[in-house]
Amino acid sequence: MYQQNLDKIAELSSHSAMGVSGPNCDLVNFSEYISKNLALYELSNDGMKLSTHAQANFCRGELAKALRKGPFQVNVILGGYDENVPNGGSLYIMDYLGSCHKVNYGAQGYASNFTLSIM
Repeated sequence: MYQQNLDKIAELSSHSAMGVSGPNCDLVNFSEYISKNLALYELSNDGMKLSTHAQANFCRGELAKALRKGPFQVNVILGGYDENVPNGGSLYIMDYLGSCHKVNYGAQGYASNFTLSIM
């Protein structure tokens, strides 16, 4: 970890969080942008919270939209728990190009080469 004071995990809602890696300016701007827009959605829609799947799709859409303007060079792991979904929890991995995959486990960064080989 390059900086000890940089928080790379952002709480999106009471049931989900997002881990972000990349350049410091991009990861701070992107994680704040996503968390604030999801909070705005909740306020605008009478307290209705988005599911983890919907949050992942919103995040993927914003990465894809930014790719055409000025891309965020961030990789994202988004996980959460939904009561009305079978098995409850879900985990999504997104890269800076806007691809999104639902996975059972995940890792990112230099350590992912090692950790994914033993999972």
